[in-house]
Amino acid sequence: MKKYYLYNGARQYGPFSFAELKHQHLLRDTPVWYEGLNEWKLAGSVEELQGILPPACPPPFIVSNTGNGAAPSPLPPRASSKINTRFHNQVVFLASLIVLFLLILAMVVMSRW
Repeated sequence: MKKYYLYNGARQYGPFSFAELKHQHLLRDTPVWYEGLNEWKLAGSVEELQGILPPACPPPFIVSNTGNGAAPSPLPPRASSKINTRFHNQVVFLASLIVLFLLILAMVVMSRW
């Protein structure tokens, strides 16, 4: 059974069995070594570790001036934005009414003294 070692940039950890390795929160760029390797490899380049690594993120989209780098169509606006705006307006209105009520109440109380 293989024993794996990890390196976090400051310290070497291990040995870990494959089952233990699943709980080590490996990233694709985590250095890994096991017996039979001449040098450390990135976890993303070790075939048997592919199943326990998080999925790769796509690279950032860059609009190219050459080639076929057409910009993607923008995302449609969220449908809930109108609902959120309406709710926000209602909250502001109710808060204004409460403040107005408190001001009138304070004026009434002050006038009785």
